[in-house]
Amino acid sequence: MREIIENIIKEIERGVAFDSHFIIDTLIRDYSDDYLTFVSAHLATSGVTEYAHSEIAKLITPFEGSIVERLPRQSWSYNIRGKANKCALWARI
Repeated sequence: MREIIENIIKEIERGVAFDSHFIIDTLIRDYSDDYLTFVSAHLATSGVTEYAHSEIAKLITPFEGSIVERLPRQSWSYNIRGKANKCALWARI
């Protein structure tokens, strides 16, 4: 999953901001088998979707300083359930 997320980030134009919802949406759309495999590893967890998506969001952090930087503000975007909420905002460097 880490390698897939890295590839998704590298496809973002430098200087452009994105959030974890973008990464998750791209995973579902372009890497659905990998996404489902990752999520299925968390089926015993309560709140499977929220937990798995939180884990996916955390996989962006290791790229900080190399291909992304965390911005000092948050984004307001829709999650997979169509509910708008805050999440970390990143910029491709």
